[in-house]
Amino acid sequence: MAHEETAKVINLSDNAIEKPKTIEQQLTDANDEIADLKMQIAWLERSYE
Repeated sequence: MAHEETAKVINLSDNAIEKPKTIEQQLTDANDEIADLKMQIAWLERSYE
């Protein structure tokens, strides 16, 4: 378990080194996430029918 926690800390540190995303990339990522969430909602609604 300690190894997993260490790996998470290392991954977070690696991400901090990356250059910040552009506004366009952030918008694209947000739109992708919105599309994914809409698909999840559709599946949830489908299971209630």
